[in-house]
Amino acid sequence: MNTEPQTQNNLNPHLSPFLPFSLSPFSFLPFSLLLFSLLLSPLKSSAQPAQFYSLEYSTGTLIGSSHNFIEKYSWRGLHFNGQIFPIENVAVGFRIGYNNYYSDVASQVYDFGDGCRIYANTYRYIHNVPVQVGVAGHLLPYRIFKPYLGVYLGLSYASESVMIQDIQIRKENYGFIVTPELGFFVQFGKNSSTGAKVSVAYNYATNRYTIGGVEFKDLQSLNVNIGLTYMVNQKR
Repeated sequence: MNTEPQTQNNLNPHLSPFLPFSLSPFSFLPFSLLLFSLLLSPLKSSAQPAQFYSLEYSTGTLIGSSHNFIEKYSWRGLHFNGQIFPIENVAVGFRIGYNNYYSDVASQVYDFGDGCRIYANTYRYIHNVPVQVGVAGHLLPYRIFKPYLGVYLGLSYASESVMIQDIQIRKENYGFIVTPELGFFVQFGKNSSTGAKVSVAYNYATNRYTIGGVEFKDLQSLNVNIGLTYMVNQKR
């Protein structure tokens, strides 16, 4: 029996024909919180915030062509954003984020050409830092439960790397990113200046890179964010 490992000439794993991206059970938590928050929607808040700031824990998965590179769901992310209300129900603001996507691949043979072949595990990383500005429409600003729909635009920095034993292949690039986001805030009480925020965001960035002989034409991800919000200068 031939026990020689098969040669892998690139770094592109096979996708499942049934699931184009991976999801974590954690992804369903926002929908549970949404149902609970809807029960609070008839309750009135004491005021509409004039501005607020939130710090969020971010999880997510790569989709599109980048999912060929890393399939594993990521639990490593952090976002900070702030918004002000120049007019009622409409907020403008900024956000900066960080997400780290990682996966490892079982040992196989990699052919680098010129007779150079290595049999080893590989470790793959994508570090993504978006810096964006955006606008959001808030549907119920005077309620404890405050749903919103927003869109953000900005720059996306990305670093992609592969470790094969002590050999590292690393690329850096910049792109334009657009992020539609759907979410909601829940105040901790009628007169509270703090609350929780939950959102689901789709990110499309124009970052292009070629690594391991495989070209990726964009960087797409689906993220679930949960965090704490502080509201100041409330309009009564």
